[in-house]
This record gives sequence, structure tokens and C-alpha cells, in this order.
Amino acid sequence: MFNKSIGHLKENNMTYGKHFIFACINGLYCIKTGLMLIVHSIIPACFSCAGINLTNRLNKVFTDDNELLSLKTRVEAFKKIVYHYRSKEDNSFKKECL
Repeated sequence: MFNKSIGHLKENNMTYGKHFIFACINGLYCIKTGLMLIVHSIIPACFSCAGINLTNRLNKVFTDDNELLSLKTRVEAFKKIVYHYRSKEDNSFKKECL
């Protein structure tokens, strides 16, 4: 379970503290909205936008987070390519100078 948790944190590029805060804030928001939706189920005029607001918020949070993670992954891949070609250039420069 510990290794699976560490893998999840690495996969999402988060420290334990950042993940804890992220998950708690979104979990509490879901609980709050869930209670509002229960009231809405009894009195349809109350909290009529709660469901769509929850959906939109979570979609934005996770989409933005995934885009940032994807961008970071692409930047890291690009850095590896640049470092790879720079190391080849350095080696060829050293060979020419000898």
C-alpha cells in the first residue's frame, strides 16, 4: 500500500502535503455540495446550480492539473533530448580537439 501511495504521488508530481491539501479541499467541497444536493432533492428551488457548479469546478481543477502535469512531462522530455544532444556535441568537440 505504501509503494502504491508513493507511486500515486510521483505520478501526479505532488508531495504528500500538497496531495493532502488538494484532496481535502476537493473532498470537503464535494461533501458540502452533496449536502446542498440533498436539500435540493427535497426542495428543488434551493441550490439549483449546486450540481453543475460541482461538475464544472472539478472538471476545471482536474483538467488544469492534468494540463500542468502534461506540460511538465513534455518539458522534462525536451530537457532530456537537449542534454542528450549537448553531450554528443561535447564529446565530438573533445575528439576534434585531441
